[in-house]
Amino acid sequence: MTIKTMIFGRRRPGLTLAEHRAHMKDIHGALVLDYIRLHPDQAPRRYVQNHAFDGVYPGSDTRVGVFTLGLDFVTEVWFPDLATAKASRETSFYIEHLRPDEPQMVDDSTVFGLPVTEDVIRTPGEPHEGRTKVFVVWHGAPPFAPDTSDAVAAIFASAPAHCRNLPVFPSPVHAVDVFFLADEAAAVAFAQSVRQAIGDETPSGTADVTITVAREYVLHAG
Repeated sequence: MTIKTMIFGRRRPGLTLAEHRAHMKDIHGALVLDYIRLHPDQAPRRYVQNHAFDGVYPGSDTRVGVFTLGLDFVTEVWFPDLATAKASRETSFYIEHLRPDEPQMVDDSTVFGLPVTEDVIRTPGEPHEGRTKVFVVWHGAPPFAPDTSDAVAAIFASAPAHCRNLPVFPSPVHAVDVFFLADEAAAVAFAQSVRQAIGDETPSGTADVTITVAREYVLHAG
């Protein structure tokens, strides 16, 4: 069973967003690509960075800290199984090259890793420049309000592509819906529509979700 690990977090204190993004993509990304080239049986089979630039973070004491602050990135890595995913972080290459570089760009205290299974509801096409994602992270139960709301379901169905990610282990995150949009303007408008539709379905007007808008960078398509 293929496993995807979703890694949520914020940049290292003292870095601008531009500095963080440049390091993550051009320096750390290059190290991961070296790992894939040199150790293909141990490295991720697919590697995608998502650089956050907008989102909705209502805040709640019940959430994992990074989601109350707002995300700077969501990284997605795919492995053939859980054992391979775990072993990938225990190799000498990871320990000697990747692990020491992470604190150069990431605030370790905020990082939240989530192993998930991915259900492709509407298949994304080939990646293209400018493609943007909207991540809807469900913190409270029930995680699938759209399944019982025609209005929210209609908004979700309007996205060209949609993947639902379910945690492999019990987690404070119940699910993550990922939507693929053509560009940043379309993604921001979609995120606003999701916020409005979900809010209309909850008594308080604010559902227990985090919505993140991010630019997609497929560094290794697999």
